[in-house]
Amino acid sequence: LVNGNITLPNVDDAQEFQSTLKSMRIMGFAEDEITSVLRVVSATVLMGNLEFTQEKKSDQAILPDDRVIQKVCHLLGLPVIELTKAFLRPRIKVGREFVNKAQNKEQAEFAVEAIAKASYERMFKWLVNRINKSLDRTRRQGASFIGILDIAGFEIFELNSFEQLCINFTNEKLQQLFNNTMFIMEQEEYQREGGD
Repeated sequence: LVNGNITLPNVDDAQEFQSTLKSMRIMGFAEDEITSVLRVVSATVLMGNLEFTQEKKSDQAILPDDRVIQKVCHLLGLPVIELTKAFLRPRIKVGREFVNKAQNKEQAEFAVEAIAKASYERMFKWLVNRINKSLDRTRRQGASFIGILDIAGFEIFELNSFEQLCINFTNEKLQQLFNNTMFIMEQEEYQREGGD
């Protein structure tokens, strides 16, 4: 994501963006919630454009150009000086006292990556919870929820290892659980509608 402009064939980013906004509104997102999500995503992507250098006479990292961090702070509503200090000279507790620790270039870059990942992860979890809240069965009849599960794919090799056997077995069990759950839900739906 650093300074990149990636395009995919047959994908219209502007149209996909409008579809995303429309979907968020259909799910009942307030305009301020949509704006907040866009701000966090934009700030997270912009963090990848922060470029640190090393002072010549010390291990201290410096941020020679503060234009990107100004944009990040504007999006997140943070003071530029405070976020810059957090990356370059974070405050840590040593014994009973707090001190500011000088960061080298690699440490500052690691701190930015950690903040970007944590921000994105928290926003993603918030989005899933927010969508589940919109789909809550107790509030709306017939609604459901969204769950995200990332599993390894089912693979067939000429010679499978024990690990692959476990992965395939787990995938089969998850597929059975999904099929059974969906079958039961369909039966309940038919009964509610008076079907056989």
